[in-house]
Amino acid sequence: MRGAVRSNLGLVFLVAIGLAACGGGGGGGSVTPPTTTAAPSTPTPAPTPQAVSIAAGSSASTTALGTLAGQAGSLTVPVAASGAGNVTAQLVAGAPAGSPVLQSSARLPRAIGGSQLSAIVFITFTPSVTLTFASTPTFTFTFPAGFALASGAQADIALYDPTQAASGWQTFLGPGAVSGSAATGIAIAFAAVARSVTFQANQTYVFCLFSTASTVTVPTPAPTATPTPTPRPTPTPTPTPTPTPTATSGAQSGFACPNSATSFAVARGGSDGADAVRRSARHHGATSNAGLLAVTYDRGTALGSERSISARESQLNAMLVQRYDFPQSNRLVRVIAVPAGQTTSIMAFMRSQAGVQSVALTGERRYSSTASAYFPTPNDPYFVGFTGGPYLQSATLPGQWDMHAIGLEHAFGYSQSNNSLGVAKPNALGIPSVKIAIIDTGVDSTHPELSGGKIVAQNCFITNPNTNVQSTSNFSTDPDGHGTDVAGIAAASTGNGLGFAGAGGNVSIVAYRVFPTPDDNCVSDTSNDPRCGADTADIAAAINDAVQNQHVSVISMSLGGGTCGSGRGFAPNGDSDPVEGAAVANAILAGVIVVAASGNSGTSGVDAPACDTSVIAVGASALADGQPNGAGNSLGSAGTPIEYVASYSNYGSPGANVNNSSAWGIVAPGGDPTGGTDNDNLHWIENIWTSTPYQSSSSDTNFLGECTDDYPNSSSKTPPVDCRTLIAGTSMATPHVAGAVALILSATGGSSSPYQSPTAMKQLLCQTAHDISDAHEGCGRLNLYRAMAVALGDTALPPL
Repeated sequence: MRGAVRSNLGLVFLVAIGLAACGGGGGGGSVTPPTTTAAPSTPTPAPTPQAVSIAAGSSASTTALGTLAGQAGSLTVPVAASGAGNVTAQLVAGAPAGSPVLQSSARLPRAIGGSQLSAIVFITFTPSVTLTFASTPTFTFTFPAGFALASGAQADIALYDPTQAASGWQTFLGPGAVSGSAATGIAIAFAAVARSVTFQANQTYVFCLFSTASTVTVPTPAPTATPTPTPRPTPTPTPTPTPTPTATSGAQSGFACPNSATSFAVARGGSDGADAVRRSARHHGATSNAGLLAVTYDRGTALGSERSISARESQLNAMLVQRYDFPQSNRLVRVIAVPAGQTTSIMAFMRSQAGVQSVALTGERRYSSTASAYFPTPNDPYFVGFTGGPYLQSATLPGQWDMHAIGLEHAFGYSQSNNSLGVAKPNALGIPSVKIAIIDTGVDSTHPELSGGKIVAQNCFITNPNTNVQSTSNFSTDPDGHGTDVAGIAAASTGNGLGFAGAGGNVSIVAYRVFPTPDDNCVSDTSNDPRCGADTADIAAAINDAVQNQHVSVISMSLGGGTCGSGRGFAPNGDSDPVEGAAVANAILAGVIVVAASGNSGTSGVDAPACDTSVIAVGASALADGQPNGAGNSLGSAGTPIEYVASYSNYGSPGANVNNSSAWGIVAPGGDPTGGTDNDNLHWIENIWTSTPYQSSSSDTNFLGECTDDYPNSSSKTPPVDCRTLIAGTSMATPHVAGAVALILSATGGSSSPYQSPTAMKQLLCQTAHDISDAHEGCGRLNLYRAMAVALGDTALPPL
């Protein structure tokens, strides 16, 4: 549920033991501890054990580190391959200031944000001299009676290396061997792994013991394989061409692209009489895959020496996983899988090679807002409304308050002659030659709002995290529903007499699926199941294809995770993932307008890729109508709702700089319900949903939408009907902006529009945005009506 980050670490605490988030220095907030299933009194925390000195050199040494809140630990320092001196070690409750947040490893579509993992305990490790070991240190931890790991959970050790600060936390050892029981107390032991590790003199390294219900990838030796991957097929613009997947590895575990447009059985369902199923926003975070490096080259240098580059990678026992060519930004990126324990040394070596611009970890996962009004005919009933309130909708009547808040019907009004320009602009209804790339969970191409030529191309890129092999096909399908919903908000068929209108009107969709087939774990806010997240390698592949092969005007991404930064080894644009960052930078330089969700954590700090330079970041607005909402306020009334920034919406700093394009971003309707039982229609965004959801069995309703009958319910209602849902999040706000951008481009010249520029478009959207008087609104709330008026040169401007 949106609004509360819940831990999903697989830990059951029968006795309350102090927890801390892996990280310090203000890097994000802590998460809710795991559920306490019994309630004995919490013991008074014991003082932090004193630091101990351990001799390191010609012999191994095991030292007890003391007891902290009932937890004890010991550390074994192996024989040193080089160097001799002392190591100061200490068992501590929290990481030193300046260490980053250890975040879970996926970027979800509707789960955008920074939910970080909880930690059990830390060990600091400070050598007096530089020491190199042929194997890793080992650890043993003991816990008192009442502590247990949940069924299926595992414990791991993460390492923060201050000499590689940009790499953040990396999984170092695990899983640990667990013995004992909750009744008597348990022990978790980590055996040595034979790999060379070096610790620099007078640097404080931090080890973090944590537990997760999902498997955490520990670096393993690169498999023997041909360095050059199978070439990816060139996608075709036909909606349903013959599939040509490069790989089907992982088909049994959900990591394969569909091989047809009907890969999932149609599963229309839902409760008759309910207008739509309700779904709240979710949030999540990201870390990089410690075994994957993105090596960014000067393109000219790399193209002239790729044979020698391949030979060098082979000598390092590294395997080429993906190759990305970014001609607009003059970069070429090679993603390589490196042997266990050699990440740091290979990174240092590759940085010294000619033409190399940067080397960084990659493989993050992105865990799946004046003319007379005109309603295109035949009328879309949810757009026209059912005699509702000021937004042609009310708390008890469904509709598209979101589209009326941004003035879509008035923007459409410029297509008619009775506007203050005195001339009809028919392209103000959107034109098919303007294309929006929807990079998400795929789309349901059989949905009546997306059929009939609306989708001009489909492509799928899904990498199996177990093999680093990418599956591709020319079908997207949508077993989740999120991508179909986003596509509907951006560009559902308008004026077809069915359901909903899309913000982009008659523009076209290029549909990308970058998320695996979900499983029921993906219903959880904070699941670390890799089937719930999209690999940034696949996001980058979709971006690159959209720019170079499909020639789209707009890219819409209702996904995110991680953060942006500068001067710390971050990728181009500041993106925390170098491959995704390079792909976004290349798209921006090509003039493509990139729109992305700000995140659903309700905090200051915009997620990647929304925080990348020149991306239009989108937060969510919502309505307060006097009824309890997600913000917990009772402002406004049924007759005069008040718009505000949704309680979960991430924002930048400063939070507001109204009508100024230097603001962190813009907000658009996203809704803000109290939860899944909120019956106020004005607290949600209603739109289409997939008719082909994932179902583990015929009774599995986790991903079903409402596909029986449209409002008003009637036994005489005949097909087709819209599969639809009520949902909330910055994911929903984002396609409002992407669709608005496409509509403005349509009305002002298509590909030759003066606004086909990320800078020019953001300036237009911000200067015309509506001030909702909220401290987190960025440059304001999207006002498509006024933006269209300014773009068309109408001097009789509607009010801000």
